[in-house]
Amino acid sequence: MKKLEAFNMDSADKRMIDLKLKKGEMTEKFLAKYLSTLPDMAGQAEEVPMDLERRKPVKG
Repeated sequence: MKKLEAFNMDSADKRMIDLKLKKGEMTEKFLAKYLSTLPDMAGQAEEVPMDLERRKPVKG
């Protein structure tokens, strides 16, 4: 029997996880269990200011 959750979560991103869930290659139960094992890093977060205003290209 193929183990559905045989997947390297260390290199996974949200898109890959969403795809695995949609294809049935990963269960919501497995994902919830995995996420519960991750440490809370909120206290180590650092704010990064950004200017999101897009500048118009100079025509010339």
